[in-house]
Amino acid sequence: MENIKISIIMTIYNVHDYLEKSIESIINQNNSNFNLIMVDDCSTDGSSELAQKYADKYDFIQLIKHSENRGVSAARNTGMDNVETELITFVDSDDWVEENYVDYFLKQFQDNDVDMVTCGFTIENGLGKSKPKSTKEISEIIDREEMIKRITKISDIVMGYTWNKVYKMSIIQENNLRFSTDLNLMEDQVFNVEYSNNAQEFYISSIPLYHYVNRKDSITKKFAVDNVKDVGLAKLKVYQLTKKTTEN
Repeated sequence: MENIKISIIMTIYNVHDYLEKSIESIINQNNSNFNLIMVDDCSTDGSSELAQKYADKYDFIQLIKHSENRGVSAARNTGMDNVETELITFVDSDDWVEENYVDYFLKQFQDNDVDMVTCGFTIENGLGKSKPKSTKEISEIIDREEMIKRITKISDIVMGYTWNKVYKMSIIQENNLRFSTDLNLMEDQVFNVEYSNNAQEFYISSIPLYHYVNRKDSITKKFAVDNVKDVGLAKLKVYQLTKKTTEN
C-alpha cells in the first residue's frame, strides 16, 4: 500500500481539561499523511468551542457536531461516514499519542500484507505516573483465530480497544460494519471481533505508542445496573460472533 493516509476519528464529550493535549499530540506527528475527524456529541463544558478553534486553524482537521447527544458509538459511526482515506483509527479525546504513532502504522501496512495493525500502550494514572501494558517485546503476524482470542482476553497487549488499532476502510464498508448504539460498554470489543471475522491476517506489536489516561470519572469506572446489562449483551454478541467464526 503506497501513499496511503489514515483518518483519525476522535469523539468528544465534556473532556475540556484533556482535549488540548490530545489534539496537540496528533498535530505534532512526524508523518503528516493523516487527517483528524472530530465528532462532538453535544459537549457542554467548552470542549466543542476548543475543538472548533483547531478546526479553523488546520485544514486537515474537520469538526462535526451532533445536534443531540447520541453516545460514543453513534459518534464513531458518524466519523466513519465521513472517512475518505484507506485506513482509519480512533483516538479517545482524553488520551494522547507518541509523535511516531501515525508513521508506525503506515510503515507496517506498507511492509506487511495484513488487514489490521496494532500497537502497545501505556496506562497513565492521572498523577504523572505511567506503566507500559507490556515490557516484553512482541512483534508478529497472527491469524484470525489468534486475534479474536487476544481481543477477548481480560489482559493482553491487543484487547478489545479501538485506539491501539488501525483498520482498512474497505473491509468496514464491504461488510457494513458499525458500532452498536445499544451498548455503552464493550462496544469496541464487539466491533473488533466482527471486523476480525471479515479479515485474514493481523500485525501485532507491544511498542507503546498510545497513552491511555485512566480517569476516575470515566464511564467504565461508574457502576450501574445498565453497565451490567451492557456487559452481558456485549458478551452475548461476542459469543455469537466467535461461534460463527468457529463454524466457518
